[in-house]
Amino acid sequence: MSDELGLTGDLDTAVPEERRDRAARVVAAIATDAAECALLLDMLGLSPGVGRKREVRRAA
Repeated sequence: MSDELGLTGDLDTAVPEERRDRAARVVAAIATDAAECALLLDMLGLSPGVGRKREVRRAA
C-alpha cells in the first residue's frame, strides 16, 4: 500500500543503538531541565535510559 508520496511502507526505519544513544545525550545536553529533557526524548521515541553510559566489566 502506498501513501500520498508514493512510498510503499517498506522503508528500513531501524536506528542503530549508537545513534539513539548519541541523540539522547545531545537532548540531555541542550534541555533546560529534566521535564524538557523527558518531553524531547518522548518526541523522538526515546526512553530516559537510552544514552546512559554502560558499565564495562573487565575480567579479573
